Amino acid sequence: MKLFAQHGAQEGDKINEGLSRGLLDGVIYSPRDVSLANLCAKLDFLEQNHATVERLVDPQYYSIFLNATQEARLGYLLEDYGDYFQPRRRGQLERENQIQKDLTAALTFQAGLKVTRLIAPNILIPNSLNSIEAVIAKNFIRLAASQHQALGDTRPLFVTLAISRNALGDKQDLVEFLNEITLLDDPPQGFYVLISARNSEARSDIYNMDVIANWMFINHVLTLNGFEVFNGYSDILTPFLGAAGGAAGALGWWSNLRAFSLNRFAPSPGGGRLPIQRYISQALLNRITYFELDQLRGLLPGVLNNLPTDNLYDATNGSEPQRNLEVVQSWDAVKALNQSLATGGQRQSLNKCQEAVVKAEAFYDTIQNQPIRLDSKSNAEHLQPLAEGIRLFEKLAELD
Repeated sequence: MKLFAQHGAQEGDKINEGLSRGLLDGVIYSPRDVSLANLCAKLDFLEQNHATVERLVDPQYYSIFLNATQEARLGYLLEDYGDYFQPRRRGQLERENQIQKDLTAALTFQAGLKVTRLIAPNILIPNSLNSIEAVIAKNFIRLAASQHQALGDTRPLFVTLAISRNALGDKQDLVEFLNEITLLDDPPQGFYVLISARNSEARSDIYNMDVIANWMFINHVLTLNGFEVFNGYSDILTPFLGAAGGAAGALGWWSNLRAFSLNRFAPSPGGGRLPIQRYISQALLNRITYFELDQLRGLLPGVLNNLPTDNLYDATNGSEPQRNLEVVQSWDAVKALNQSLATGGQRQSLNKCQEAVVKAEAFYDTIQNQPIRLDSKSNAEHLQPLAEGIRLFEKLAELD
């Protein structure tokens, strides 16, 4: 299971640090957050200094309907990426020739970049897999490979599959949708899968048994049909998606780089403050605040991962890390979870995932007997949806 950096605003040296420590297998760049000149420079640097690292660019076409909205935060997409990022209405994309033109424009643009794979654009399916948006999305998927072949580019083609968690409610619709996109006359090599929450802070949107089960099922079905699956914004769910068959997952340094949402492109509410730095504990399958870590590490040393990046959370400094290094610890922890859970055959990996959840529940039970109260994001509320999601996935995939 590969681990990618999900690029975004205020990158600084975070990705370089992750690469220098050998924690990352690739980078998925966000055009919204980087000028074209800087993007080209970053791709050149990776090619020259990290030749084995995957270099990908998410075209972010799923935000296209916001292009005509003045308040939308589209950043450099408007300034530097107009070759393919032009205002669109849904009605325009109901015409197949418009989809072909937009596919050609986006793929031609990427073909001129030093990427290792091309990612075809697509819209977000917002409410139902039995909708006009789903038909448009299927047309993007169906037509992508022929437009790619017309370019004569030999690099692998991945197609964006962006689905709102609200569109995953009907199991039969999901099965029929996956059947259609896996029985293509001219298929791509893989899929770049995004599951959208209402906003990046809506933890229960993603940590929901149906969402987890269906996201795993998407990975399972696509992989079973010979496609590679790269999951964007998958965060700590990465090893669970790997157990279902996924080839890669990704996460970045802000909450909107760990959970996918179009809210990231919406008008800014303004104000706010920097989030509290957190630590991913493998034992808890969760992030806890650095001051919770500082309290727990003496009482329950098992909360620590015993990985090199534990040193970034120095106990003599109250366990508070440098803000720009928090994500490095996240990458280290998720990479280690990938290596411990998403290995071996599928049945073996799923068993390991189930065991990890059971152990996390026991660890949280132990914490309840300690003189410490965890905040709402640090508690055990994610574990029941995880456990039930795995079981439901096994039922969907007929593995039980």
